[in-house]
Amino acid sequence: MAASQLAVIAIVLAAIALVLLIALGVQSRSAQRRTAVLLAEFEQRLTHSDEQLRSFEHQLDEKQSRSMVQGRHLQQLQSELEALQNQLQEVKLQDPSMRLYQRAAELVKQGASIDEVIEACDIPRAEAELMMTIHRGPAPE
Repeated sequence: MAASQLAVIAIVLAAIALVLLIALGVQSRSAQRRTAVLLAEFEQRLTHSDEQLRSFEHQLDEKQSRSMVQGRHLQQLQSELEALQNQLQEVKLQDPSMRLYQRAAELVKQGASIDEVIEACDIPRAEAELMMTIHRGPAPE
């Protein structure tokens, strides 16, 4: 082979190498652009996820605060209920006649006769009749 043929082959090989380098460069730039686009999308999703996380944390904080307020309110209501129950018990203990009338009402509701109510509660017949009327209804005629 002549030197001129080798020179042509060398030039052709150099041209092919140059074309391959250019193609590789274009491919590399294309890959960089795709990578940049993917990175931007990822960052956008990450930002959106962070915003959602902050929103959920805020909602959770609000719900925990409400729960604590409701818990305190419930405790206050329970305390008030206990106080009212204690007051009611004290009133019942202070008025012994109330116990007799409560007992009479219970007996009437259980179906006791008027004489049984008078005997068990030691109340006058008129009051026993009144209890019968109130708690059982009118007697059949």
